[in-house]
Amino acid sequence: STHLALSICARAIGSWAMATAPEPTGPAAPSPGEAEKAAGNAHFKGGDFLKAAACYTKAIKADPANHVLYSNRAQAFLKLNKVTNALKDADKCIELAPAFVKGYHRRALALVALERKPEAYEATLTAVELDLSSKELVKLGIELRGKEFAAAVAAMRRAKADAENPPALADEKPAPPLAQKEAKSAPEKAAASEAAAPVERQRPSKALVDLTPEEFASEIVRTCLSDLMEKRPLEPRIFMQPKPPKTRKEAKNGEAPAMGVMQISMAFDSPETVKQAIPAVRNQVNEVFKAQAAALAVLKSSIAFPRTWTKSSWKFPDDCEGIFMQLEHPIGRGMWFTHIEDVATCKVGETISLDPEEFGVLPQLFPGANHRF
Repeated sequence: STHLALSICARAIGSWAMATAPEPTGPAAPSPGEAEKAAGNAHFKGGDFLKAAACYTKAIKADPANHVLYSNRAQAFLKLNKVTNALKDADKCIELAPAFVKGYHRRALALVALERKPEAYEATLTAVELDLSSKELVKLGIELRGKEFAAAVAAMRRAKADAENPPALADEKPAPPLAQKEAKSAPEKAAASEAAAPVERQRPSKALVDLTPEEFASEIVRTCLSDLMEKRPLEPRIFMQPKPPKTRKEAKNGEAPAMGVMQISMAFDSPETVKQAIPAVRNQVNEVFKAQAAALAVLKSSIAFPRTWTKSSWKFPDDCEGIFMQLEHPIGRGMWFTHIEDVATCKVGETISLDPEEFGVLPQLFPGANHRF
């Protein structure tokens, strides 16, 4: 589904387990870090944010790996209008606990204060993906992007409902193995198939974690075209393919790893917004989600920069509409464009393979990838 929310279930469950683990029985004196944290909390509730920040600093010295302390100090710094310090603490909190919602919330508030709204929007989206019930986060997102954010939240909620109540799989024959050399790539075939028979969406017959890079790209092409035909908004997004479970325990928990989605709606407004977006995208793909592959899907009309279709080898009219699909994998890269011949009727035309070095919308996301799919 195109509306699958960003999933970092393993880390979220780990953080929850740590947070809800029973306290040891019997009397025990609080550690220096816990004592300073409690004092900081008391000062914060009393409105003395400077003393609160000082206490949290002492607590961090005693327990530097505690992400909650950085989150608390970031909040105190925000109250003191020390937004640069607040941003540093929020980033440290996220580094220690990528599934901790408040870290992204603090980061978003600091970025708003620094007037870095595109980054604030992305941080707010990530926070909402982790906690769809937070009215405060939804309010912040609407203040930043209005109806666009409200639509994104609605899509996330639909995706969550779809994940909890998945549709029954239709009977289908497994696809034959891909040949080493074919006239059309898998994404090109997927686009042609979806355009020819826009039927009810079916999940791939293979598990998401087992798809080859081209099969993963094919699934994203099908997802985007299905959304287009169903008149759903097609915002610029990066789809992240999860890695297989590392342990038998993870494999037996009954839940297959889900696809991650990162919305980057403002990334292509200008050269500056592209540069600003790249570090966050690389961090999300490589460090937070630890994806085995990533695929960018973006409408041509959503791209103000870079205008890759101005290249001499571009075969379609400059004013045409279509979907750029850029595949990023540790061993290589791929690039495709699906031409939409008629936007009103969603008539899908040809899908062509492009050179990612020439037509890439984003720079390389995985270091050392030199193969072309």
